[in-house]
Amino acid sequence: MKEFGILEYPAPDWSAHKNYYRSIDLEGVGYEWFDCLTDDQQSYVLQMQKYDHLDYDEVIKQYDKDILPALIKHQKSLGWNYDNNGNFIGSL
Repeated sequence: MKEFGILEYPAPDWSAHKNYYRSIDLEGVGYEWFDCLTDDQQSYVLQMQKYDHLDYDEVIKQYDKDILPALIKHQKSLGWNYDNNGNFIGSL
């Protein structure tokens, strides 16, 4: 089942609105490394309450640390073997 989220982004100066909103596909969010996410998905993570107070580099480190167990589980379900640090070590 696909999951979708709402991405909020600033409207251009000429707009009567302060922000625009767009629906985005959240596939991969929560079990893929930050760098593997699309630009929209990365922007969505940056807006999450859990990370919105951190600077960009801290978000990447914390997000990747948070998703590591889910990433390993997801990759194993696809037939790939990863160590406890998320490094690929072969196929199952």
